[in-house]
Amino acid sequence: MFLLFNTLVSFGQQNFVAIDTLSSECSNALGQEYQKKFEAINKSIALKKAAEKKLIKELYSEMQQEFLEKIKQKEFICNNDLGNYLKGLMDEVLIKNNINAQDYKILLSKDSEINAYNTGDGTIVINYGLFLTVENEDELVFIISHEIGHQFLNHVKNGIEAYVKLSRSESIIAKTKEIQRQKYGKATKATNLIKNLIYENYEKRRRKEIEADSIGIVFYGKTMRNPKAAVNILAKLDLSDIERDSLTVADYKFIFEKNGFTVKQKYFNEEKSLFSKYDKLKGIDVDSLKSHPDCAARIQLIEKKLEAKFSETYSNPKVFSEIKRNSIYQNLYNLYSSQQYGISLYESLKLYKKQTDDPILQKIIHLNLLKIYESRINYTINRYVPAHDNLYNTASLNRFVSYLNNIKISDFETIINNFKS
Repeated sequence: MFLLFNTLVSFGQQNFVAIDTLSSECSNALGQEYQKKFEAINKSIALKKAAEKKLIKELYSEMQQEFLEKIKQKEFICNNDLGNYLKGLMDEVLIKNNINAQDYKILLSKDSEINAYNTGDGTIVINYGLFLTVENEDELVFIISHEIGHQFLNHVKNGIEAYVKLSRSESIIAKTKEIQRQKYGKATKATNLIKNLIYENYEKRRRKEIEADSIGIVFYGKTMRNPKAAVNILAKLDLSDIERDSLTVADYKFIFEKNGFTVKQKYFNEEKSLFSKYDKLKGIDVDSLKSHPDCAARIQLIEKKLEAKFSETYSNPKVFSEIKRNSIYQNLYNLYSSQQYGISLYESLKLYKKQTDDPILQKIIHLNLLKIYESRINYTINRYVPAHDNLYNTASLNRFVSYLNNIKISDFETIINNFKS
């Protein structure tokens, strides 16, 4: 795939060069590094109550194994130039705030989700998808400052310990036993207990985000970068869950109707789930459980803390501009290399309908179609293409899923040949 992309670059006279994310040597070294780090963390766990200590070790072990699996699956991009660039931005914040840079590490994930996170052990992870949203280096530095804030305040560690103490608390244990003794209404009482725990957890997470913003803006301020970047990126994150484009039936006709192939309405018929009436979580406000809650309120709080006057000048060095320019193609490549062929195809088609002369988009569409065609034949399409989901999918994405599942195999072959050139 890597060679195909770079061959395409030369033929298409494009300036895009895909970053190879499949280095086994880098993945093995990173895995060994984190295995040692996790062993040291686990030895340092100290709680008075044996039951709490046992549970906290189980939680840490689960988190650590999940992270090690991400490394094993080559989720993190091994590229010296990119790695050193991000480390330089992180070190800028740390050094100017007199924080030991040796305690921190920054990794770049090929995840296309617009997000960044702190793992609680000094590691900050930037998803490559974030580059689709940030418009300048200052916005990126504020996000790094925010994640440093989470680590500086020990939010992950404190959150785990708080959860353990709550779950092992006498009140929760008593309520659980009381529900188990009930003859009738167990499900309702259990659901209400879970709802209360969810909302309590949400309120705690909301407070942590505000705390990370507050100290993050202090850390960021020491860099002397434009303070408006903090406000701008939070406003963008507030809209990050909204799909900006879609694929209509007319789009499918425009893209695919070539060489005798006709898009038929039956291709978009949706198979109704037997469990469709359970698609929505009754009584729980799902929208309030976003990973970045209440961005509008957080923006207001940050604006109150900012003393410097807003400027329209932002830092945009050449290295950032190059990453930003390549981010759309690289994210499509990352999705493909992660075997998310359905989403890679879906995002490619949304771009292709406006840029039908783009050879890179044409190539990635062809490669994804080949993989999905193969999965249709082998009855493994659900591994690579999202399922219908009336709660989380947009109508456009559900329409796309129906299309891939409903078109005939012979039609698939025609479509692939149309993109082969």
